[in-house]
Amino acid sequence: TVKVFTLDIGDQQMQYQPGQWLDLYVDVDGDVGVGGYSMTSSPLTVGSVELAIKQSEMNPVTRHLHERARVGDRVALDGGQGACYYEAGMAQSLVLIAGGIGITPIMSIIRYAAVTTPDVSVTLLYVATSPEEHLFRDELEVIAARHPRFRCEFFVTRGEAGPLRAGHVDEDALRAVLDPDAVYFVCGPTAMIDSTVEILLRIGVRQERIRFERWW
Repeated sequence: TVKVFTLDIGDQQMQYQPGQWLDLYVDVDGDVGVGGYSMTSSPLTVGSVELAIKQSEMNPVTRHLHERARVGDRVALDGGQGACYYEAGMAQSLVLIAGGIGITPIMSIIRYAAVTTPDVSVTLLYVATSPEEHLFRDELEVIAARHPRFRCEFFVTRGEAGPLRAGHVDEDALRAVLDPDAVYFVCGPTAMIDSTVEILLRIGVRQERIRFERWW
């Protein structure tokens, strides 16, 4: 249900912060359409930008990319958008909570922080409907093995969870990672964001330490 696209930008410059999104313009049957997608690549990446895009019948650009895009196609990009992003010095610890395709901006943050601020503690709580829907799981486990300050926990909401944790990221899970010095990033479906933010506030996380951005 998800395809990863690597966009070759050559020697062009594209400025963005980890966690931001871009507008992608493409010709769809003679009309220029636009879709907004979070970058999964780190801003440190030179020469390319990576996107992970979930299939959707609602957006004609997303449908075009999944069904008709080919290597060599040209698109236009307008990047570096959104106020929900990570920057060095923001905090000594991060708690990242991702639901489904909401892992995309979180992945950019993880890749960037692992290189630029390896002394920052990073905890990822990542929920998906099934183990197969956990994007980048292999890479995340490699990062966890290499970086003692990074750990991740995978949640599965439907069917057999196997060695992973069954259920949603609930109050118990959030209390287990409660850190008054952390900045919390929450990204996923609107209902998941709302419930997670509500729990975080209830257990004592200050509003100014919670970052999220609703997609539309």
